[in-house]
Amino acid sequence: MNSSKQIYLLVVLILFTSSLAVWIPDAPAQNIHVLMVIDNGNPKTGLRHDVNKSGIENLMKNSVAAMLAKERPSAAVKISELLSNDSQVTLKNIFGWIQNLNQGIDDVVFVYFSGHGGADKQEAKERYLLLQRSKTYRKEIVKTMQALNCRLKILITEVDSSGSLVTPPADSTDTHAGDDGNKSTDTDTHTPNITQMDCFRQLFLEHEGFLNITSTSLGHMAWGDNLTGGYFTHTFIQGILPYEFSELDRNPHDGFVSWEEVVELTNIYLDARFQMELPRFPKPMKVHLETRNQTTQVSEVLSDFPKPIH
Repeated sequence: MNSSKQIYLLVVLILFTSSLAVWIPDAPAQNIHVLMVIDNGNPKTGLRHDVNKSGIENLMKNSVAAMLAKERPSAAVKISELLSNDSQVTLKNIFGWIQNLNQGIDDVVFVYFSGHGGADKQEAKERYLLLQRSKTYRKEIVKTMQALNCRLKILITEVDSSGSLVTPPADSTDTHAGDDGNKSTDTDTHTPNITQMDCFRQLFLEHEGFLNITSTSLGHMAWGDNLTGGYFTHTFIQGILPYEFSELDRNPHDGFVSWEEVVELTNIYLDARFQMELPRFPKPMKVHLETRNQTTQVSEVLSDFPKPIH
């Protein structure tokens, strides 16, 4: 074969391989779209909801974003917020954000609400959120989110249904469960070493489905104060960021953290926080608890848990 023919074939080969590179699609970006709906316009409760906003914002902007930068450099955590002190907490704005979202099939959509609400006795105990003093049934937001074509959907509602302290009880401290002797002992010496990066990668990149959770069980009050915010939101963040990440790998001890394990640990922390604060509640608050037969506060999951992708 003469040299000119060899050069010709080499050029053809280079062009062919270049065309393959052009047509090979990029890996999915796996963006995380976050909407925070914060009812911070009420002078009595606004500070508490702002504390909740800061907690979720720090979790997503710092911890989760750091994982995403390492695992999916082309992806990002994209945060939007609607605040009642800016008159933005409206039904139109919430549904507009969800319906107009340009999400990818492998993305995560996370809606977080911190505000007032309850359960409607006249509507089969349907849960509702209060937006500009009007009831918005939670199931309508769920329905709209379920219509999204994306891998993982998360809806978390911190609903302060009149069970809140404007200021924390005297000597109240920021504590994880276990500081009062209630720390879970469900550990195993053979538990794999789980890191923060492992945890966030598994939860946000290796699950599919819908995490649909609210701050307390039906008929109970969700509690909080101006120091730590809603006790549920506070302990949910602690549940994802425990002192020891091996606490999250609960059962089975397989080195993989599921959303079910996060909620289990959150409820251990949440109940411990409630029991710690209960003796310091003012008498009127204790009367509210007695009338509702409430002896604890635990979150409630309202749909099936997201499933791991294996």
